[in-house]
Amino acid sequence: MYIKKFIFSLTILFISAAIVLGQNRTLTLSEALALARENNLTGKSALARMETAKAQYRMTNSVFLPGLEVSYTGVSTNDPLAAFGFKLKQEIVTQADFVPATLNEPGSVENFQTKLEIQQPLLNMDGIYARKAAKKQLEAMTFQATRIGQNIRFEVKKAYYLLVLARESIAVFEKSVRGAEEALRLTRENEAQGLAKKADVLEASVRLEERKNQLLAAKNKKETANDFLVHLLAMSTGEQIIPVDSLVQPPVQVSLALNSIHIENRSDIRAFQKQVEAGQNRVKANQMKFIPHVNVLGTFEWNDDKFLGASANNYMLGASFSWRLFNGYKNAGAVQQSKALLNEARYNFDDYLSQSQIQIKRTLRKIQLNYHRIASGKRAKEQALESLRIRTNRFKQGLEKTADLLMAEALAAQKELEFIQAIYNYRQAVFEMELLIEKDINE
Repeated sequence: MYIKKFIFSLTILFISAAIVLGQNRTLTLSEALALARENNLTGKSALARMETAKAQYRMTNSVFLPGLEVSYTGVSTNDPLAAFGFKLKQEIVTQADFVPATLNEPGSVENFQTKLEIQQPLLNMDGIYARKAAKKQLEAMTFQATRIGQNIRFEVKKAYYLLVLARESIAVFEKSVRGAEEALRLTRENEAQGLAKKADVLEASVRLEERKNQLLAAKNKKETANDFLVHLLAMSTGEQIIPVDSLVQPPVQVSLALNSIHIENRSDIRAFQKQVEAGQNRVKANQMKFIPHVNVLGTFEWNDDKFLGASANNYMLGASFSWRLFNGYKNAGAVQQSKALLNEARYNFDDYLSQSQIQIKRTLRKIQLNYHRIASGKRAKEQALESLRIRTNRFKQGLEKTADLLMAEALAAQKELEFIQAIYNYRQAVFEMELLIEKDINE
């Protein structure tokens, strides 16, 4: 009985462990980027918008391709005019049908008609330019989808290393908690030996509680960073990501000259250009509404007095020439509106281009600043750790005050955090530059 309970408990334990392990997923940055490229919902939404633009462009094929419509109609009437007409279409009119009494009272006449109607555009200049505008809009949406993909890469890189930063911050605070616990233990020993006061013990206890609270806050930040990365990768909500990459090793300095950066072919810039070109074609499309439309049409009919019959047939071929000379200023207003929208698109493009140049300069400065902070942060961290080591040894010998030891421990933890934060800030600045030039930078 006890053996069965033990086996059952052991099985439950293994199953629980498997579930927990199943929620953990180790990922490199490249694997995270691949998952985002495949699963990210914002990226899928961008592709859907691109497909919508592609469908809208395909609809403009009607400018060149014919329209074909087939209909089948069955009617019964005693209307004299319609009845005589149906008989003519069915080719069954006889001499008796011209008798006045028959003409006036034809009785019930049935007609079943199969009709095939074809319309072929010949000259629709407004439709041609509207098609060109739709094509430029499709190209713009394609570039926008590419840009959104680049933004997703940037967000994933930033979120991935934010999770790395959070996990490494936890490691720093855990070490700080152990240091505070050791300081409290030593202070209590010194109090027992008459080398420290009760106030020193209380101060060390307060410091330990502070460090524990900071550790809890760091763990909360780690969970928040994990949730955001899980969202970007479209993973299951409960999964925990364990990043492989680290912030421990300082990166190599990026060397990038401002005059070597060209953003004319960047996908978002190209998207703006295509939108401006689309606006130009919309203006021309509205202007072309003042030009006449020319279309040809053809109609083929089969008529019979029996269901699905086709004993008689006829056709009609023709052309239509339509020219709307005045439309209550509707066309003129459309031209004015499209010109205003085109000017707005041009102004937005120039403003966006100017802002992009400013962002590049600002990001270059940020890269340089954060790289120098890494070097100075590394020296400060090493000096703070050495100071803590010296003060800890002197405290054990009763040569240092508790306040000085706690201050040294706090400074060492702070400098360790500032060091890894500087590395994260540097990498984030590099990722921003990669987004601005749409090119991976090898550090």
